[in-house]
Amino acid sequence: MKSLFTIAGTLAILAVASGNLPWILFQVRKAQIHLIIESQASKWPKAMTLPSR
Repeated sequence: MKSLFTIAGTLAILAVASGNLPWILFQVRKAQIHLIIESQASKWPKAMTLPSR
């Protein structure tokens, strides 16, 4: 887990240094919105029900 924080910190510093931070933050927000939309209950498969008589 510590190495993950190190990698994330290094990438954040490189993004700021190269001037790409706004673009990266925009892409992260797009991915978050996409995950929220895909996780909505309407996308889940319908449960099978037994036929009633």
